[in-house]
Amino acid sequence: MKKSLIVFAIFVSYFSFSQEAPEFPKYVAKNAAHIFYYNYAEVPEEIKVKDEVTKNKTFTSLRGYNTKIKKISFLHTPKLQELELTINSLGAQLYSNRELAGKITKKIESTVLPIRDSIEVHEKVLNDDLKSFLSKRQFKKWLKYQRSEKRKLLPKAPKRQAAPPSNMNNRRRRGGQGRGSQGMGGRRY
Repeated sequence: MKKSLIVFAIFVSYFSFSQEAPEFPKYVAKNAAHIFYYNYAEVPEEIKVKDEVTKNKTFTSLRGYNTKIKKISFLHTPKLQELELTINSLGAQLYSNRELAGKITKKIESTVLPIRDSIEVHEKVLNDDLKSFLSKRQFKKWLKYQRSEKRKLLPKAPKRQAAPPSNMNNRRRRGGQGRGSQGMGGRRY
């Protein structure tokens, strides 16, 4: 009797946790608008700049870009905070109410997209400026660094606890087309 009661309790708790709605990630409007600043000290090391003249030019370009972004951020902070407050307060309601989600999407498009476009213009000017005095290799590393900084702004996807990680060995045993299996019925040509 005790065993069946324990099994029943585990069974009920397992299904009650699996039916939860996904957690709504916190919305950060500045990240959505791509508002961020480059670290002066970090960039020359990342792109392997050794010449002092080139370092100074890099510093001045980044300083000019950061001041322009600070002005944009200062001008649009009230709008972005209002948008952030609205989205974070509604939270999970946006999943269930399509009409509300549509209104919020339009509000995001009218607020965030123009800011993002103006930042992209300044970013293009920065890239053109850096391209004029950096070597091809350094500029390529700069673009890679820039992409990685933008990726940091993206919200992290919520982790799913129910799905176990897939195992590559299981696919091989079943005869799947995993890495290392020959395919074509095991024939090797």
